[in-house]
Amino acid sequence: MTRRKRREFNKERHDREESKEAFKFPLDIGSPDDADNEPETPLYSPPAYVRRPQQETKYSTSRPSVKRPTRMTISKARQVPSSVYGLKKPERPERDEREIYLEKFKNYNSVIVDKIVQERTEREKRKDKQKIKEQQRRTELAALKKKRDSERAGSAKSRQKAPAREKQHDTLSVLGSKQNKLREKQQAANGKRIGPNATQPGISMLGSAQAADYKEPDKALAEKIDEAFVKLNVEGRVISYTSNGIIGRYEVKLNRAFRVSNIPRLNAALKEELSLNELRIMSPLIGTSNIGLEVPLENPRPITFRTLFEASSLKLRKSDYKFAVGKTVDDKIFSYELSKAGHILIYGNQPNYDTNVIDNILLSLLMNHNSNDLKIAIAAEDDKYDDYLDVPHSYSSRVSPTDKEALKMFLHELNERSVAFRRAHVRNIQSYNSRVKFESRKATLVIIIDDLAALLQNKNPDAVRALIQILKQGKPLGIHVIANHMDTKTDIRYELLQLLQTKIAFYDPDNNAVSGTDELTQGNDALAVIPTSNKPNRISIGTVNKTVKQSVFDHIKYNNR
Repeated sequence: MTRRKRREFNKERHDREESKEAFKFPLDIGSPDDADNEPETPLYSPPAYVRRPQQETKYSTSRPSVKRPTRMTISKARQVPSSVYGLKKPERPERDEREIYLEKFKNYNSVIVDKIVQERTEREKRKDKQKIKEQQRRTELAALKKKRDSERAGSAKSRQKAPAREKQHDTLSVLGSKQNKLREKQQAANGKRIGPNATQPGISMLGSAQAADYKEPDKALAEKIDEAFVKLNVEGRVISYTSNGIIGRYEVKLNRAFRVSNIPRLNAALKEELSLNELRIMSPLIGTSNIGLEVPLENPRPITFRTLFEASSLKLRKSDYKFAVGKTVDDKIFSYELSKAGHILIYGNQPNYDTNVIDNILLSLLMNHNSNDLKIAIAAEDDKYDDYLDVPHSYSSRVSPTDKEALKMFLHELNERSVAFRRAHVRNIQSYNSRVKFESRKATLVIIIDDLAALLQNKNPDAVRALIQILKQGKPLGIHVIANHMDTKTDIRYELLQLLQTKIAFYDPDNNAVSGTDELTQGNDALAVIPTSNKPNRISIGTVNKTVKQSVFDHIKYNNR
């Protein structure tokens, strides 16, 4: 077992290491003993050593003259009661809040802070001026009231002799020129615009509503349908009935083993068995596994515009550019917002009902929007839409769709809006109108093209190019096109069909615009396709009476000031 050697201090080794040459610090390099062994000066010489006193003097010359306050800086010490003052604080002059506010920023050397302080002082000056004007106005009103009271007290006897004349004079003095002057002063002081007194057309002028018995089913036809299913050896029965007054739908519950591929054969067999020329099977109904037999009624109940207006959200009188066209088969109002619908195509040769579609859309917009929010332009050959040009909502006079420069003014408006929106750094009309003043706001422009086929067949490439550009760029800029294509023999280009997002198509055996229009009946029966849904809705168009249109136009023209 070895013992651990005791560690002791070795004095000789310590002296030997002390005698060795130590590392020379930068201040000792230039000593005279090492002058002979000094190496050659290199190409790059490091920066000269700066002693601490030099650093302090350099900092004292470059540091800011005023110390900026921080969050931890104590601006004012708390006053402590002393033996000299006791609990009573020394009296100090009261200072204004503005001086205290400006004192916070007196040590800041910043352009931004100076600008903020300047804006604050200017705002305070404006408030002071406004207070002075308000005080002057109150004194004027008080003096005017005092003068009027003194006149009334002094001429009590004359008022008793001539009460009617004095009443008229008093009314004129209060509601006449003096009140107008006061309104002008108030408008100049507040800087607010006092707009015109515009009233919306009332619901009472929309005529009569739809007949109340339009929901009653045809019980005889329901029994015939049950008997037809028994004869055809198909397990099915009628369980419910819905109608919109034009078309009735019988909901039939079938056996689950019934195949969907047999629906066309069932349709043909039911037509023959029930002796019906028009029968459409809806399979399956939304939310169920049943089918619906849609049959046109023998005694239809017309859908009036008042029914569409009262049963939809249009009666709330909102400024949302919503329109109602008709009713679906399950008795629901078909309404949509113009900003979402974009551009609308009315397809099919149904002379009366395609006009009703346009009338329903325009009347829905006119009922809830004034001339500052809505403008209407007409491109048609005949004068069936000239009534819309007599109201203040008219954008321009009627133009012909066959004219070479038919859409030139609308294209110019499109380009002007595009430049204005780009300068305002916005992309749609809603954002633009929320940023600019009332006088600079843009109205929503609706362009009615009565005959789209005439515009396409006229060999007018400029008009077609202008139409395509409006369809591509017009929706966010607040320009919407409603095109009526009456000639079904003329095909529409696929590009135009894609740009016209909302489609209302009547009976068409070739299904050129919307698939499924070959199963419709001629007349008041259409399929509607909207951008937010790829499944068409079968709707019945509402009718518009000429008396109702004229009453709405008269109210807009003569009752708004």
